Amino acid sequence: MLTLSLFSALLFLSLETCLSWTTPVTSRQTRSLAVKISLRIGNDNNDVPERFPLSIRNTLIQKAKELDTNLSRGEQTGSYSSSGWSNRLGTVLTPAAIGVYTADRPFYWNRIDVGCRMTVIQLPSNGDEHDLWIHSPVYLDKSLRDALRQLGTVKYIISPNYEHLKYAPQWAEEYPEAYMWGCPGLTARRPDIDWSGEMPNGIRPSSWNTNTEITTNTVGKNCWDLEEIQPLHINTEVNPFTGKPFFNEVIYYHQSSGTLLTTDLYWNYPQSDGIPNSHLESTELTSWELAPSVDTIPLGSRAWKFGMDRIYSPFYNNFMVRNESENTQIGRFIIDQGSWDIKTVIPAHGDLIRGKELIQTVLRKHLL
Repeated sequence: MLTLSLFSALLFLSLETCLSWTTPVTSRQTRSLAVKISLRIGNDNNDVPERFPLSIRNTLIQKAKELDTNLSRGEQTGSYSSSGWSNRLGTVLTPAAIGVYTADRPFYWNRIDVGCRMTVIQLPSNGDEHDLWIHSPVYLDKSLRDALRQLGTVKYIISPNYEHLKYAPQWAEEYPEAYMWGCPGLTARRPDIDWSGEMPNGIRPSSWNTNTEITTNTVGKNCWDLEEIQPLHINTEVNPFTGKPFFNEVIYYHQSSGTLLTTDLYWNYPQSDGIPNSHLESTELTSWELAPSVDTIPLGSRAWKFGMDRIYSPFYNNFMVRNESENTQIGRFIIDQGSWDIKTVIPAHGDLIRGKELIQTVLRKHLL
């Protein structure tokens, strides 16, 4: 859901220069490596790193089976769609942490699948049914409606930045009693949507370690518990061509599960081998039951990864970050100096990453 501005058009054109850098891996090579490291549904393999305990893994697998008939019958992929890098399991919803689910979908920009992901969080409940908190909504079809109904009642719908709101009007119409929340400036930018509110400009978690008047205590009514799901506004970047905020993103941290949600601040596109996280500085738990390897990554998606990693990321850091001191404070708070105990990162684009040490290493390289 990246912008279709002049900047993105230039980025797309520049990808033509890098296609020769993307060397595809054959299906046989992919399967050979995947067999060595991937785990299967129902396998009781105990060789799992402590950063992703076996008890949690098994709980998530069981939740996945409850939501998908194929998995409940012991099949390796779900019944919702074919398996591909942007929905590895082929399910309508995939458990990501306790009480946290993702809706992984292809998303096409100029016929290139850049992937997208919605996150669903079950809020604490005193009764039998959970309220649901929806982050970066994807297209709402019958299968997704039915799956959400199994989890609870849609209560909050969040558009976290200027780009991830294509389907917000559809969700507002489908769930008129839910509260629609946007990033700073979104109510004026999209007055056609009946917003309940927007996060204040510059909002920080209540545990922010420097003086600021804009904390979660300043948000008005019809909002969720901001200690349970904590916002942090990335108010340090601008579009260099307009001087105005580009994404204007708010990232969120789910306290109960230790999960960080990002949309365009951080992405994690896979390598051409089709194995999740094979490019990261870790050899542990790449493929597993709910994130299997795939045979191929389309050429366009491989080129997109090259463009985002090699072209857009340096451009962003060198030309779009306008408040380096504040940006460094944000990065350090996220990584190791704040109160966030991040165990899982769920990006809107690309694969999830797990484990505090790995996450610190990856985000330090990306953000600082």
